[in-house]
Amino acid sequence: MKGKAAFFASLLVSSLLLLTGCDMNKPPPGGKLAEWALGKAADALDSFSDEYGDDIMQAIDGLHNAEHHGGPFENNLDSARAYLLEQMQEKYGMEFIVAGDEDLVNYGPFAGASYTCDVAPKDAPEQVTTALVSQTMYQDVRDSYAVYYFKDEAEAPVLEFCKTKDYVLDQHVSLEMPETARTWTADDRLEKFLAESGAYVKLVLRFEDGLDTETYAEQILDFINSVDRLNCNLLIQAKANKMYIFHLEANLLDGFDASSYTLEDIEKKVELYMPLTVALPILRVIRGVPHLSKSEKMHLFPYIGSLLSRRLRTDNSGDKV
Repeated sequence: MKGKAAFFASLLVSSLLLLTGCDMNKPPPGGKLAEWALGKAADALDSFSDEYGDDIMQAIDGLHNAEHHGGPFENNLDSARAYLLEQMQEKYGMEFIVAGDEDLVNYGPFAGASYTCDVAPKDAPEQVTTALVSQTMYQDVRDSYAVYYFKDEAEAPVLEFCKTKDYVLDQHVSLEMPETARTWTADDRLEKFLAESGAYVKLVLRFEDGLDTETYAEQILDFINSVDRLNCNLLIQAKANKMYIFHLEANLLDGFDASSYTLEDIEKKVELYMPLTVALPILRVIRGVPHLSKSEKMHLFPYIGSLLSRRLRTDNSGDKV
């Protein structure tokens, strides 16, 4: 490794000498060759930048702003919007409208422009999804509207399962999927959709506030050990004290092994979130103290940060260092 490092260092110095137009056979007498070469190279680059820098930046800006020709829509919102809505209507057999944010970004003459927006069926404006088209790679619209075909059927068993756990005070269940060009219909089977679309059920669990990390870990472990009765992939997020305290992607359709999670492992993960749970209320109190000046409040924030850092610095055994 040392030989390679020396070789590359020598190559760099040689390149710099060549860039500056120096005679490689006549290094300067005395002094350090590398420092001399770097100085000469810096002078040459400054001179080059002064003479050609503006032209180069203008050329780069021009290349970035150049438009792709021959795409299915023009590089403007009206054209992109009309194309995407037409694509959605052809895909699902119903009229769609823009229902939220929209964004048009041009990536130059080769990649072209990409257009993203929130859309919904005209007759069901509450069924909002994000859709994407581009002038090159994604000419077929990519979206996640198909979740509305399977939403109720996929979410119902997960919701019922959550209600069997007394320590789950509340839950939010939602079927999610990545954007896709594939066309799904209401006639497709749920099992096929879950297996082939990348869909998963996002599950936000609400636990009791003010418990210790071991209790939270025991409850989470019990939940994980029970999810094998479900037939979908899960994204599990546990909340307590108005903070997320645990996160897990459980790919049940791909052989998820709950036995690989131990109480100790889960408790360590929960502990990583707990300092933030403690810190946020303190920060809120500091901001709300009327007799403290802004500078005095700012001086307290690093102190809180140091306390959190000490809490997070643990060795492999979990003991503080």
